[in-house]
Amino acid sequence: MTTVGELRRKTLEALMKPSYSISRKDMVLLNDNANLFGVNPAVLEVAESFDFARLWAYPSENSDALRDRIASEYGVASDEVIVGNGSDEILDITSKCFINLAKVCEKQLERDFSLNVESLLEERAKITAICQPNNPTAVLFESKSVKRVLREAYGLVLVDEAYAEYSGSNLLQEVMDSEHALDIRTFSKAHGMAGLRVGFAIARKDVIDELRSVRTPFGLNSFAEAAAIRALDNRSWISETVARTKEERSYLARRLTALGFKVYPSDCNFLLCKAPVDGPALVSALRGEGVAIRDCNSYPLLENHVRITIGPRSMLEVLLDKIEHLFSVGSR
Repeated sequence: MTTVGELRRKTLEALMKPSYSISRKDMVLLNDNANLFGVNPAVLEVAESFDFARLWAYPSENSDALRDRIASEYGVASDEVIVGNGSDEILDITSKCFINLAKVCEKQLERDFSLNVESLLEERAKITAICQPNNPTAVLFESKSVKRVLREAYGLVLVDEAYAEYSGSNLLQEVMDSEHALDIRTFSKAHGMAGLRVGFAIARKDVIDELRSVRTPFGLNSFAEAAAIRALDNRSWISETVARTKEERSYLARRLTALGFKVYPSDCNFLLCKAPVDGPALVSALRGEGVAIRDCNSYPLLENHVRITIGPRSMLEVLLDKIEHLFSVGSR
């Protein structure tokens, strides 16, 4: 009898398994870069007046109200916006739309974490994806490097600006000037709505039309759409939490440096650090103590490196106390 594995698409054989791991809800979660300063008030405001009795009905096929609001916010037309169930869905439908075979080429950064533009361009890839600022290195690539890729790349260029609110970066105009580029954003980071899974992308209409041709309808539920619209109407909370993130980021960087970590500059809501001890062992030991951070040891150039999401001082103190305890036990 044929097994399920034998029926699996052969083009998927080269794909790696997802790297995400599930952490207990009772842990101090400093591993997934969500906004740890709380849920966006827009969610609770919408919940007070939302007509839950109408959840028997399908949501808008293409989240038109949210697309209109995003278009107004970013100064583009509604037909230059596509909304997804998190930015993950945008990435998924982009791959389905433009890639025939699952050949993925990961290009290593330079030792200073800068882009090797020549190496990217010589691939002549159907899709070139760039995070700006980058994850997990936490810093912005030189603007001229990204702009050159946008100008000269053979295929579609994805610019993932998930952390734009923290870095102040904005490549939307350069994306719109390109005939084949896509600017991807999310409500899962600074907007504090990771649990509702709302993402979107902005591009020229012909690019968006191609993506909509393969996107399934009703991708975003009606409550998430209403909450996202309200979040865009009140950006003061985002500004406040971004400011708090930067303050706590500086504090954590100082404390970790004092403990022997090499802490890199950051334009995001997380820090990349080289641990003074075995990185994977530290991540495992902290997990046993109820604290989750991200192990970056498998990335090129990042042996014994960890990534730590910035949160309120109380969460950071738990992390620091656990690290100090583990270091003291290890030195005995």
